[in-house]
Amino acid sequence: MGPDGRDYINIDIKKPYYKQIGDGDKDVDFQSKIIFEEVGEDTNLTMEQIFSNKKELKRVNEKYGAIEGGKQHVYKFGKYLEALKWV
Repeated sequence: MGPDGRDYINIDIKKPYYKQIGDGDKDVDFQSKIIFEEVGEDTNLTMEQIFSNKKELKRVNEKYGAIEGGKQHVYKFGKYLEALKWV
């Protein structure tokens, strides 16, 4: 779910580490790319939000908080994984 409360459609999933999301909504048209890389016993997470240009990034960030939303998603995911360690 995005920071605007809407669910976004997953358009491409490749195992084991690649998932591309975005539904091409004309008002919010960007893609998020999240990559998980195994590093020894750890995992690196890289998240990219891909916009058509800098002006669009600025507009979507000001209107919807895209950058902060991405940070919140990564933080919440980390908390979720921490909770799984104790299950």
